[in-house]
Amino acid sequence: MSSSEYPFRKYERKPFDRDRCAACGACLAACPVMHLPEDRAKQEIVSLAKYLEDDQYARASTDALLKACTSCFTCNLACPNDCRPANLILDIWGRQYEREGLPVRARYFLPHSVPNFRTYVIDRLPREEKAAVAAWQGLKPAREIFYPGCNMITTPYLTFSRLFEGMAIRGALEYCCGEMYFRMGLHRQLEQVAQKTTRYFKRIEVERVHMLCTAGLNMFTNVLPQFGADFSGIEFVPYLKVLHQKLESGALPVVKRFDGQTIALQDACHAKLYEQDYHAWPRRILELLGFTIIEPNQSAQAALCCGIGSGFSHNAAYGKTDLIAGQRECMRNVRAAKTDYIGVYCSGCLEMLSVAKYVSWTQRPVCHILELIQEAIGEKPARRHRAIAFNFLKGTLLKQERGNERFFVPPID
Repeated sequence: MSSSEYPFRKYERKPFDRDRCAACGACLAACPVMHLPEDRAKQEIVSLAKYLEDDQYARASTDALLKACTSCFTCNLACPNDCRPANLILDIWGRQYEREGLPVRARYFLPHSVPNFRTYVIDRLPREEKAAVAAWQGLKPAREIFYPGCNMITTPYLTFSRLFEGMAIRGALEYCCGEMYFRMGLHRQLEQVAQKTTRYFKRIEVERVHMLCTAGLNMFTNVLPQFGADFSGIEFVPYLKVLHQKLESGALPVVKRFDGQTIALQDACHAKLYEQDYHAWPRRILELLGFTIIEPNQSAQAALCCGIGSGFSHNAAYGKTDLIAGQRECMRNVRAAKTDYIGVYCSGCLEMLSVAKYVSWTQRPVCHILELIQEAIGEKPARRHRAIAFNFLKGTLLKQERGNERFFVPPID
């Protein structure tokens, strides 16, 4: 089965269905990271099920698999019996955390830990961008807002455009959607995030929330309600669709086209979980701008994670070498399409691939879709992600803790 034939499946908070599992190995054979041969894939899915049930069970190849997984959820889509193999891995990671805690190096990357890799960048933003981030933290009620999400909070210059004219922007790192906890299997922490974000949205009395962040769209729409969030009366709106409509209708006139230019897109992991064929929307926008899209070998439902997912596993725990290896592998995939541009529609992917440019020695431009739209409507994008990537690298090298100590995540309130 090709990735284009995978069924669309939203995340369900249910355990792995071992009774329905035929041990066919389709899930792990489809994995964008591991691409296991069929025979080994069959062995490993059986081994993973045993791993969850027996604390004493040990198998070196399964340990390696558990470390390499980026929790991108392609395996859940590829499973012919909808057995939820990704949930199995998340449950194993969650059990490991409950028993052992996390290595201290993970603390620097957790969203509610301060300082962290994002606060280091924000502290070094230009004055105008710092002022914008501070203003977004306001709690003044607004019926309709644009919610930037954690990654756009570290790239606030992307909003300095008439694309956001008249839009009230609200959000702060402390109101993170918890996507990283979700993909690390930390369910208790996710339940706390569900309560915190419920209180936040109710406090600002919002009814309509526009979002570009695909992770946030999926978390607020499909995931957090399964962990206790109450977003009744709130509509979460994908802003890519709003921008597409404005471009198509001429409300945003295109004055510069990219005819004859090629682009490869790095897909966000949550796009495959948010709604069916969501990854088509950025492609429709780029086609309106004149681009010819060339698909990387791994894209859409079988896309590689941008690199941050290489730190999600319990044993990786945001190790520098694991993160860099994931970023480089992602860059190799999109660069192999041999296009004029590399495009992203997730600010997190922008940051990770901007870091990858430092460690992969490529000159291929990496652009957020907002920057390309801004250029098309006659604006000059700031394109500050190289400096931001440098501060991500510098902060991690200087501030990430080292050593063999372990910790448990403090309550999120």
